[in-house]
Amino acid sequence: MMSSSSDPIQVPPAPTESQMMSRLLVLAAGYCARLSRASIDFVCLEDVSETIYDWRVHYPSSAGPALPSWRNEPVGHRYIYDYQFIVENGNRTEKRRVLELDGVKKEGEDTELDTQTFFYKNVMFGAVDLMAESRQSFYRYELKARESHGGQAVAVIEAVPIPGLAVAVNRGIIWIRESDGAILKIVWNDRMMQETEAIRETARRLKSTPQILQVTEFGFEKNGVRFPNRFSIEEAYVNKKGKKSLRSTLNVVYRDYKFFTVVVDTSVIK
Repeated sequence: MMSSSSDPIQVPPAPTESQMMSRLLVLAAGYCARLSRASIDFVCLEDVSETIYDWRVHYPSSAGPALPSWRNEPVGHRYIYDYQFIVENGNRTEKRRVLELDGVKKEGEDTELDTQTFFYKNVMFGAVDLMAESRQSFYRYELKARESHGGQAVAVIEAVPIPGLAVAVNRGIIWIRESDGAILKIVWNDRMMQETEAIRETARRLKSTPQILQVTEFGFEKNGVRFPNRFSIEEAYVNKKGKKSLRSTLNVVYRDYKFFTVVVDTSVIK
């Protein structure tokens, strides 16, 4: 029997937060799997700015503990590279040719990173550490917010390590496109960097707790794969009174992309 025009319209119930989270985790895991299987070859400019807020130990004239003090004028460095990233058969290769160091033009010889505080690699694969299917058992995920980016629905999810893990994993907040699980941004507290000998020694001298924050923004897209446009590391130390002091910042801008190959499943762009 056909319904009359006066019959109420049946509206399906909205998904619960648990159902939405399950769907997002499946989509994000699928995106990470596609990213891990992709063949990629591109070049771009990698513009790195590094600022170091050095510290010195102050010894008071009277008896008392030595206190750290921070130099007023930070030391800055800038490095510009021609950066190539290649992924083939699961192998990742980074190549850099230096174009400029602290304002001095270079001939473009092959080089490693010249940064003095932190070294980084495989920036575009940070999503895999937090959202790949093989990693999801390490975390508890919580939906923190829903936003709109460029007219597209985006979920903001926090990944918190499960207590008692035998391995060190990072806590992070991830911006996920709801339509396909693509990762747009990650902010994470780098626990593994905090455990390095140099960071522990600095924390001991400053009598403070280290706080290493990393942010990656994936602002470019090709064939369904997101590529980084910004990456940063902030090294800070928080004392017992909650005062935060910066030790260094590292800011990277990726621009002027040239894609040679982006292969995801059977689609090829050249």
